[in-house]
Amino acid sequence: MCVEQFCHSQKSLHYTVRPGQRGDIAGIQEVARASWHGAHHEIFSKDAMDLFLASVYSRVSLRASLANRCATFLVAVFDGRVLGFCEFGDRGAGPELFRLYIHPRVWGRGVGRRLLSHAEMQLATCGGRHYFVTVHNGNERRKSFFAKQGFVHNVSRDSADEWYMAKLLVTAKA
Repeated sequence: MCVEQFCHSQKSLHYTVRPGQRGDIAGIQEVARASWHGAHHEIFSKDAMDLFLASVYSRVSLRASLANRCATFLVAVFDGRVLGFCEFGDRGAGPELFRLYIHPRVWGRGVGRRLLSHAEMQLATCGGRHYFVTVHNGNERRKSFFAKQGFVHNVSRDSADEWYMAKLLVTAKA
């Protein structure tokens, strides 16, 4: 069943969130391509996006990300099909959400929130108190999504074209 058929045939999504595997690479590439073209078409040219995707989402690059012991790569999967993915870890500036992409056909269906929830549980378990994400300043959809999830824009940490957004993690009281 393709992602399009899945979305039209399901009222509620019943999918699994699990660590990404090498067998997920083609699905991750499909989601990245669809999501980038769906969310960034007014910001970047098709050619610029295709060059970026060919590099950052190549099989070699994704194999390295999936094997990276300093980061966690999660996928949301239904019937063997990747619906979305996220990667998070610490590259030296503190806990960070490196990427979160969902297939446009399931935008607004809770997949992104659920992936974030799994990431936050893992970050909090490792002692994290907060984490951050950077979002292209022209991507209103993503800025709005992260704000709705409790991220706060910190203007003083922005770069030339990226918003810096941080979120406090809720930790369980002992």
